[in-house]
Amino acid sequence: MKESKVACTDPMSVDFASGKIQEDGSGQGAGMDDVRKGSGIRPGKYIILAVAVVVVIVTSVTWWLWPTSEEEEFTLPAKVCRGAFSGRALDSLFEKETGKLRTHIYRDFPDSPGEHPVCELSADVNKVAFRVEKRSEGGESREELKAEYKHVGELGPAHGAYSRSSGTISLYIPCPAEEKPHLEIFVNVGFNAAQIDDVHAKGAKKAVRKLAHLTGYTARTLAHKYQCEGADELPDGPVQLRAGDGKL
Repeated sequence: MKESKVACTDPMSVDFASGKIQEDGSGQGAGMDDVRKGSGIRPGKYIILAVAVVVVIVTSVTWWLWPTSEEEEFTLPAKVCRGAFSGRALDSLFEKETGKLRTHIYRDFPDSPGEHPVCELSADVNKVAFRVEKRSEGGESREELKAEYKHVGELGPAHGAYSRSSGTISLYIPCPAEEKPHLEIFVNVGFNAAQIDDVHAKGAKKAVRKLAHLTGYTARTLAHKYQCEGADELPDGPVQLRAGDGKL
C-alpha cells in the first residue's frame, strides 16, 4: 500500500467523504486562493481591517494626550466691570489663574453710586469685588477708624481702613458739591487672598500690598468718573496702611 504524502496542504482542502485531497486541473493540491474564495474574504480586506484598527488606536491615544481647551492660558479683557477699570490693573491679582473670568454686576455698576452698585470678578482661585456708595453726610472720621481697626489707610485726602476678616480696604473720598459740601464717595475693594486671620501668614503681606495698589487705582478712577473736585489731589500709588488701635 502506497503512502500519500501531502506537503503544506491546507486541511480545508480535504474531501472528508473520500479521505482524498482535492486537486485542481494541474494536479496540485488546493491552494490559499481556494481557501480565501471559500471564506468569502479577499486579501485586500485583511489589510484594510488592520489599517483601520491602527488608526483607531492612534486617534484614541492622541485624544487623551492632547491639551484640551480648559487648559488654555487665563487672560483678562482690556476692560472690566462694564468698562470702568483696565484689565491690566488686575493682572497681579489673577496671576497663575486658571479657568475663565466670570463677571457679576449688581445695581448697574459703576453708574448710580447712590444705589450701592457692585462688580464682582472671579476665576477658579481668586475673586475681586468693588462696591461704591455716595454719602451726603460723610462717613467715619480718621479718629473713629483708628480706634476701631487694627490697620487704617490713607490716600491723600481720602481715608479708610483695612479689614483682615473680610479682606477689604475701604476709603472715604471727598467729593463735595455746591449744595452738599460734605459729600463723599465710599469705595470698598475686596480680594479673597487678603482675607486672613494672621497678617504674618505666608503670602498674606503680598496679597495685602496688591489690594492696597488696586484700591488706590480704584479710588482715583472713580473719583474722576464722578467728577469729584478733589480727584486730582489723590496721589499715585497704593493706599498707605498703618497701625490702628482697634481689633478689626
